[in-house]
Amino acid sequence: MGAVLIVDPDGHTREALCALLRGCQIDASTLADLSLLTARVTEAPPAMIVLRVAHAAVDAHAVLGALRAAGHDMPVLVLSRSRDVVDKVVALEIGADDYLVDPFEPMELVARVRSALRRYRARRPPVPRPDTRPPYTFGGIAVDFENRRATRAGRDLGLRDSEFALLDVFVSRPMCVLSRSEILALLGPRAAAKSERGLDVLVFRLRGLIENAVGSYRYIRTVRGKGYMFVPLGTLADDDVR
Repeated sequence: MGAVLIVDPDGHTREALCALLRGCQIDASTLADLSLLTARVTEAPPAMIVLRVAHAAVDAHAVLGALRAAGHDMPVLVLSRSRDVVDKVVALEIGADDYLVDPFEPMELVARVRSALRRYRARRPPVPRPDTRPPYTFGGIAVDFENRRATRAGRDLGLRDSEFALLDVFVSRPMCVLSRSEILALLGPRAAAKSERGLDVLVFRLRGLIENAVGSYRYIRTVRGKGYMFVPLGTLADDDVR
């Protein structure tokens, strides 16, 4: 995540605000020209924007509205000399997250910036970490966890996300009998399969992609009355398993 971007046409105030935040261990950068804000945010999205509204409040509101319309959701704190409630309401309605009347106590600004950053980080989904497990192979199939794909002899099997997630559950637990409820729990609440019947359909689709012979299931075996088992070698002598 980038720095807090301070947008202020006044050079003295702009640098003072930047020094204040940096002195409180908050990374900050500056921008003098309001008309360049949209391009700057698109090129290098900041963690937050501190927007000081001078005389051209209409221009600042237009730029703020354009940012929100373009989908930029970082917090925006507006600094303004206006104490008029209407000005505050307009700024907040257009897309500002906070409004602080200038002059203000420096540490109040710092506290508001920190609070906005905490709220923003809390509502953003965590960045998924890359899966660094080495590829897993069985029956001529290579499972690439990092890129979430499976190949046979170099040919992509075209697994959907839901199918790969199910395959991941199985290959991570070879030779383990898993009940349908256990598999659903391992897939998680966002899984495509929401019921045991839905899971059976997903298993059927996955079998169709990884099994060589139609109707002959070597790797994902049904265990009567219990659930499913992944057999990496494709052979298992047991009358209760098919």
